[in-house]
Amino acid sequence: MLKLMNWKSFFLLLLILHLLPLWIFTYFPSQDGPSHIYNALTLKEYHKHENYMLRDVWKLNITVFPNWLSHLMLAAFLYVFPPIVAEKVFLTLAVGLVPISFFYLIDAVHKRGFVFAWLGFLFSYNYLLFMGFYNFAISSSLFFFSFGYWWRHKDDIRVNHLIFLYVLILLTYLSHISSYGLLLLGLSTAATCLWVCAAATAAWRVRKEKIAHVAAQFWTGIKPLVRFGLYMVPAYFVLMEYYLKSLRDFQDGHRRGMEWIKDYFWGVKSLVYFTDWHIRFHHVLLVILGIAILVSLAYRIARKQWVRKSDVFLVIAVVFTIMFIRAPWQFGTGAWINDRIHFYIILMLAPWFVADMWKWLRYGFAAVLVVICLLHLGRTTFDMARLSPELAEQASGTHFIKPHTSYAMRVRDWQKSDALGSVKYVAPFGHSVAYYGLYADDVANLGNYEAKHNYFPINRLHQPTYGGREDYVVAWAYPPEEKFDDLKTDFDLIHETKNLKLFQRKLAEAPDLSIWSKTADGRRVIRFDMQPPEGQTAEGYHAVHRDLGYVSGRFGWKTHSPRSQHVGNAELPADYRDSVWDRHDAAFKLDLPNGRYRVTNLFCSAEDKGHQVNLIANGKRVIKKLVIPSGNETVKHTYEIEVTDEHLTQVIFRPNERVPKAGMHNHWVWSGFTVEQISR
Repeated sequence: MLKLMNWKSFFLLLLILHLLPLWIFTYFPSQDGPSHIYNALTLKEYHKHENYMLRDVWKLNITVFPNWLSHLMLAAFLYVFPPIVAEKVFLTLAVGLVPISFFYLIDAVHKRGFVFAWLGFLFSYNYLLFMGFYNFAISSSLFFFSFGYWWRHKDDIRVNHLIFLYVLILLTYLSHISSYGLLLLGLSTAATCLWVCAAATAAWRVRKEKIAHVAAQFWTGIKPLVRFGLYMVPAYFVLMEYYLKSLRDFQDGHRRGMEWIKDYFWGVKSLVYFTDWHIRFHHVLLVILGIAILVSLAYRIARKQWVRKSDVFLVIAVVFTIMFIRAPWQFGTGAWINDRIHFYIILMLAPWFVADMWKWLRYGFAAVLVVICLLHLGRTTFDMARLSPELAEQASGTHFIKPHTSYAMRVRDWQKSDALGSVKYVAPFGHSVAYYGLYADDVANLGNYEAKHNYFPINRLHQPTYGGREDYVVAWAYPPEEKFDDLKTDFDLIHETKNLKLFQRKLAEAPDLSIWSKTADGRRVIRFDMQPPEGQTAEGYHAVHRDLGYVSGRFGWKTHSPRSQHVGNAELPADYRDSVWDRHDAAFKLDLPNGRYRVTNLFCSAEDKGHQVNLIANGKRVIKKLVIPSGNETVKHTYEIEVTDEHLTQVIFRPNERVPKAGMHNHWVWSGFTVEQISR
């Protein structure tokens, strides 16, 4: 018991050491990770109609596909923690669960045979993690938990075991399709080897008896495999459906070539990310594993153990190696296929090693593996420390970003590093510009690469229309002589460091009061008539067409919506006659002096059905489910508001209903509005 407690204490110590780098440094230097945080935040905030930029630029992709789990976990953490801390909590799980889950698998195969289980720590920091493949990172732990759980209960699997196994399998699928496919392949290989060998052995023992008895013995031995095949049918079906869909959508892939395969395999490059430094002791690792193979074979021969259940892991490792060599690096939009397969080869070979060897051998192997893990961790921490100030520099302008804005990014060199010269295998400065979308409400990151892929929960809606309309431009790693001449006319440089330049679209110094009229008692008033170009503008009103973009100091649409407009009945009053409409939310912004105002919105439906309208003014709900009847009936709504930030932004939207109520359209309609000053 004391010995077991010592193992646990040492394991806990190593686990804490491996988690410390995540919390010591502010930013984790991954390539895609910041985009995952941004999209998780978008997923969390999307339902709020006051976030009109997010809702106009993006749309939700709510379907069942791999790549969901990290977004759901991060979104859940964001309800409790700020974005950067939420990422650290997620990474704590992603990194910490790798050695825990691998220990679980090793313990399932060799009770307390933890000699080679320390490899889990070595693989907790890996190339794919620093690429920012967070879904794959969490899926690897689910892979080992699933395999270990099945191994424990494979000989007497019951309904409750199946339920829990399928929960693990489903979570693996929702994390990443590669881990899911490899899990099913590994389980199937193990089941086939175990029970075909058992059935063949049982039949061989009675080979001299009647054929019927031999067949009965074989059937008795093979029945567990049949049961396995039956209870795995749903999992196979899901994988086959995904595979056939991929074949339908994509016809060819891309291979890296055998030179790349050999270099990757012998360099154990699934553990290489910032520089080639790690490769220096990966050859030592391969030598140690080679010795472990020879020692295991020697023990097996000496003990005349020709076949053991754990031999299935050698078969799985061989199968995975063949797949690593033959698989394409990319197929369709999915890439890094070889890298993901390679991650599992050594770890799936480890359970095959003999665990009950001489004590001095056990301690020797364990000590060498722990030293390799600590060297790997030490160099990783050292490189993270050198990259941390540069990531902080890149994020140094985030506090300049204002709510309800958008920004584009320009990165000259994704891998340039003053400390490392160049980050060789990952690009930590590429998507880390996504941090600029995390610190203010409702900020659209127009460089969000995930939105163009259908296997992420956030997709493009009107993103392409924002080109040239962005409020900020973040430029990184450009040489000092770069003048950014194309930005000088419309942008101001508001923040600059050695490698960073942050530009903001030019803003008016104050609201343009020349566009306002005055009432008889001297109060300012402005009126807007929403209509198509061929409509008739009411007297004293500003015409507002659907394409009237916002101009600083004046007014206009902040969103791509509305996209529709129509001319109404000529018998109606001019200010009600015409309108704009859409199914998507729309935001109209008016710059005005601070003070108290009375706002009167006008609505009229010239259609055969009515409408239901909701409206938010400067973040406050002022109209809720206002019914606009059909048949040219006019509706006026008035509210008062205190303006403190020199703008009035009204967001109009329809009810969140897939099927509109009887007699109602599923889009809003808006004829115009008046803003009248009450007090200064």
